[in-house]
Amino acid sequence: MNDVADLILSALRAAGDNGLLIDELMTNLKTDAEQIESTIAQLTSEGLVMLKQEQEDKRYTLSSQVGEDVDLGSLSDLDGCPCFHCLKIGKCGVRQPDSPIMCRELEDWMLSRDS
Repeated sequence: MNDVADLILSALRAAGDNGLLIDELMTNLKTDAEQIESTIAQLTSEGLVMLKQEQEDKRYTLSSQVGEDVDLGSLSDLDGCPCFHCLKIGKCGVRQPDSPIMCRELEDWMLSRDS
């Protein structure tokens, strides 16, 4: 991550649930809006920051899963997931006859990942 991203994440962490406006980030970080907006867009696409729309104000906050020592994982963590080769994947979903909630193969795979 770059310095601006680290500064934004620190500022949002300090702001808590209230979040911050772009103008507040500009003032606090003494950085131009364009750089902050592009970095916020990158952090949002990575799932680290989320937009909290309040009427006309666009506040940004940390995503709920982001903390100091969060491991975001990687695609290799999905190695062997039975969903990738399941023939029922097109019809699988919550409240469907085939559901990840009731899938024995998925449950077995998830339990085997813990060990």
